[in-house]
Amino acid sequence: MIIQIIMVTVLLPGCNEISHKTSVGPQFHIRALWVDPPGFKDRETVDKLIEKCSRAGINMLIPDIMLRNEVWFKSENFIGKVNADEKYDPLAYLIEKAHAADIKVQPWSCTYYSEPKHPDWISKPFVDNNYDHVFLSAAHPDVNPYLLSVLEELLEYDIDGIHLDYSRYWNAAFDYSEAAVNRFKASYNFDPRDFFDHPERIVPPDQDHYPVRMLCPDASTPYVATLGTLERNLNRTGIGYAYISEKTANIDALRAPGLLIISYYNHIPAEMAKALDKYVKRGGDIIWLSPDNSLFEKELLRKLTGLKGVEGFKAERIKLQVSDELFGRAVDTLQVRITGSSLIPENADIIARLDSDEPVVTVNRKEKGKVSVIGFQLMSSDSPQVMDYFRDAITGLRKEAGITGPDPMGEKRKQWIDWRAIHIKELFREVTKMVKKKDPNLPVTSASGVGPQQYNGIYRDSRELLSENIVDYIFPMNYTDRVDILKDILDEQVLYTPEGMSERIYPGIELYTKTNPALPLDTAVVNKQLEMVKQYGYRGFCLFAYSYFSDEMVEVIQRYSH
Repeated sequence: MIIQIIMVTVLLPGCNEISHKTSVGPQFHIRALWVDPPGFKDRETVDKLIEKCSRAGINMLIPDIMLRNEVWFKSENFIGKVNADEKYDPLAYLIEKAHAADIKVQPWSCTYYSEPKHPDWISKPFVDNNYDHVFLSAAHPDVNPYLLSVLEELLEYDIDGIHLDYSRYWNAAFDYSEAAVNRFKASYNFDPRDFFDHPERIVPPDQDHYPVRMLCPDASTPYVATLGTLERNLNRTGIGYAYISEKTANIDALRAPGLLIISYYNHIPAEMAKALDKYVKRGGDIIWLSPDNSLFEKELLRKLTGLKGVEGFKAERIKLQVSDELFGRAVDTLQVRITGSSLIPENADIIARLDSDEPVVTVNRKEKGKVSVIGFQLMSSDSPQVMDYFRDAITGLRKEAGITGPDPMGEKRKQWIDWRAIHIKELFREVTKMVKKKDPNLPVTSASGVGPQQYNGIYRDSRELLSENIVDYIFPMNYTDRVDILKDILDEQVLYTPEGMSERIYPGIELYTKTNPALPLDTAVVNKQLEMVKQYGYRGFCLFAYSYFSDEMVEVIQRYSH
């Protein structure tokens, strides 16, 4: 038996190097502030903004001059309300006053987060059921040209760059709009909407040797954020998958060997429970993620999982001891601050325990198939190590089923992921081309991060944008109101930062509390976060947002301005 300890609190590669380089502590040469529209509503407000920023040592303002159906600069092309005229032009006045105080101004545009000109401009999720935010579709042929025409009008002002935000899809479950689907089909000859309930139209069953399916319960479909999280983390495995809706006929139609992944599904009708039991008996595998105790009220499901119940984690950070290689290559480290439960086995085999000896991953073999239960909710995790563990679980089960060779559904998934990303990248490329034509030294920046959670979750990856010089620098939104979580965020950021690019990354720090966004964050916490940003070697920061920029906050920022 192999015992391997998967540690939680780890120092990811590169952090030692960065900390060593910055032991003397570099000056922050960019001290930026995102300014929401109330901060420049009139001249008096702007004057107060500039006075306060001058005291704090802020040397760059990023005012939100394009948000939803409003802009705060003169525009003939914007579809919506233009809050600028000859009496008061907010952007012009802000630039005048800021430049007089030696403060730069990069107007901030929430690009795709805007009101549509036509209904078919709206980006759609794969289950078009219930959602409250409207994003423009980057894949619609008219949207990017429209946005460019609006952004070009900013070049009439004496700006110090253009800052792009919301230059992404809402989440991974978008864009299944008619316009996007039709354009994709013209190039790849399949309809991505068939990933939901009709994957046989994408890959013939005789070529999909170990079909991986994600159950999409009826109770989950109204929650677009949940659907996006599922698709993001499934995308990150690099393995082909499709969704099936909550119907017994869909379970009965599943081919075996194969894999069904179940998450956010605990209140299960008796007929569905029977269908799942039959699927496993005829050779199907199940990975069941983070069930709660209501699942085990049914005797059939207790027998299916081999568990009697679960018990919630006593801490938010866990350590595991892995004693089985069923899931293939064991990960070397696992950094995880995660929700979930330890498992109470009845006859299931334990393949991973907490360091306190409580079971957290089990497998129950039943006739030709098996059910593996993972107690932690990996679908809610951003951790790269957790995603490695998830991928290994799928590939390990596939290998044990005797399936090797290509994954044609994975190839189709990659085509769909990459195609959506192309249109986001195109907007950045065209904006930069337009800006550099006006002034080669004028920067294009972005509120965006690095890493696979970005590419697979919103189909934008600043690693490419930086490496290909499509943007000059970025402000990743490293938002948290806790210092320990900021360390997790920065560790992962370091892990995925391309070599030589750290000097073009300026962490974004929030100034509000997560529990009550109406309240400003404690200034002591902000100070500790800025100290940490400095220790990691970053040469600047951006604060969100001016609405929380109190006099006490000014005193904190002053310490980093000299």
